[in-house]
Amino acid sequence: MNRMHSLAAAAIVIVATPLAAQTAASPANPVAAPSAAAAAPTTPVATKLPPIPEWRQFTHWGQIESSYDEDENSSSVSLTLPFNDTQRDVFIRRGDLRTVEMSTGFVFEGREMKALPDVITLVFKFTRATDAALKSDREGTTDIAIHVDNGVPIVVPSPLVSRNGLDVVNNRARAVEDTYIVVLSTAQYLRIVNGAQVDAQLHDVRMEFTGGPLEAMRDLASRLVVAP
Repeated sequence: MNRMHSLAAAAIVIVATPLAAQTAASPANPVAAPSAAAAAPTTPVATKLPPIPEWRQFTHWGQIESSYDEDENSSSVSLTLPFNDTQRDVFIRRGDLRTVEMSTGFVFEGREMKALPDVITLVFKFTRATDAALKSDREGTTDIAIHVDNGVPIVVPSPLVSRNGLDVVNNRARAVEDTYIVVLSTAQYLRIVNGAQVDAQLHDVRMEFTGGPLEAMRDLASRLVVAP
């Protein structure tokens, strides 16, 4: 099982409750799912997805990989985007981070995509001083707020799924590597990649996606091609 299949398995557990909860009425989703006490059923209204980007030569430094897992009979498409110091300083507008890596991807059944995946996973890996990480834990919530073109933000859980100690001296880690997983519906992901100005807040970390990171996400989204 490769990295994206493993992350997808973790995402399935994470997404079970949060995505279901998105059916509740909110500014981003003003029509809530009918309750059991509702009167006569109504005809469901199909939700139109934002457009999938057409394939072109996207401008970013990431690497996209596709693979098929015979044991799971599923395929994955993933993108990894590491940041050098200059790229990190453009991407991270607030927050004391030493290294940053972003990855994103989706999984579908079989070798050919017969239907769009329900969710797309976004993963952030941050390395920073331990004190900076603990301070960040205390700021904000465990949700990430993604702002697209000054519209209603997309707010979804972004749990810290692992924290590994680095530079351990006298049983104390001077630095940590944190991994956060964000599970977005395909509609939410497409809304993001169709935006012109995208930024996000996760605890005390402020990220600016416009430019290379957003182009990388558009590149991944362009691979959402359903077989005829």
